[in-house]
Amino acid sequence: MHPSNMKIGALTPTWTGSLAGQTPTIQQSLAFARHAEAVGLDSIWLTDHLYWEAYADFRAVGIELPAEWEGVKGGQWECWTFAAALATQTSTIQIGTLVSNTTFRNPALLARTADNVIALSNGRLILGLGAGDFTSEHLAYGFDFERNVSRFEEALHIVLPLLKGERFSYTGELHRVEDAELLPRSEAGVPPILIGTLKGKPRMSRLTAQYADMWNCMIAFNDCAIETFLGAWEPIRVACERHGRDPKTLSRGATVAVNFTDGPYEIIPTSVPFSGSIEQIADRFAEYAAHEAEHVSVIPHPWNEEGLDKLAEVVAYLRK
Repeated sequence: MHPSNMKIGALTPTWTGSLAGQTPTIQQSLAFARHAEAVGLDSIWLTDHLYWEAYADFRAVGIELPAEWEGVKGGQWECWTFAAALATQTSTIQIGTLVSNTTFRNPALLARTADNVIALSNGRLILGLGAGDFTSEHLAYGFDFERNVSRFEEALHIVLPLLKGERFSYTGELHRVEDAELLPRSEAGVPPILIGTLKGKPRMSRLTAQYADMWNCMIAFNDCAIETFLGAWEPIRVACERHGRDPKTLSRGATVAVNFTDGPYEIIPTSVPFSGSIEQIADRFAEYAAHEAEHVSVIPHPWNEEGLDKLAEVVAYLRK
């Protein structure tokens, strides 16, 4: 893929301490997203968490934070109410969930909510879905985290048909719907379905191969070298071939960290970000494009409008 054709977007700072070290008001988070549109980025992305203890939760997914993070709590503005507000405050930029956690919401309600955002945004939604990963927020808020991948698979059996306009019933072990349909339903079409994975476990890889239009690996908290991206893609490619899917029909992407400062990337200390001059950072994006990454999202440092302006310079360099 030529780098000029690769889409580039940014994650919205909605977390505790995320806006250049400060906790953003929801109005500041919305202003950041509007600025991303104004400088010409292709997409704006929202994570879907509620409340966490980063040291324990990141350790559970294989990321070891420094000891001073132990016991520190955090949270963020809720994903879907934010997405609805964003849909009405922007007009061209794609809005993606990275990723909506299917353990938080009844799947039929999730489909209804997503369809509202499709209607409000005139079809600009990318519906990213995932099985959840932070144990602490499930315990704190009373959500069941057991069999989360089974819940995810059953949710796919409900969310996708509803968004396609089907009227149907489904009975699983964990979810059911009876004669369900979205009424009214958006006329703006069915959104692309993105599934996010990183570790490449067999079941999530299979579900990605069977149901996703897009795949994303969140590597911003790790080494963002191209080898990390290719390593995360390999089990997805294998699953596609095993389950009769041409891997070329699955759009692949990543979320990376980019450091535009001369100092350390302060957002997450475990990250090894893109860094250097605008030209050197653009070369890293071009490397991803050369390995068929079609849509890359960014957590920039500084994570504010200044960082967006720098990211826009990278995009301009790639597209000149």
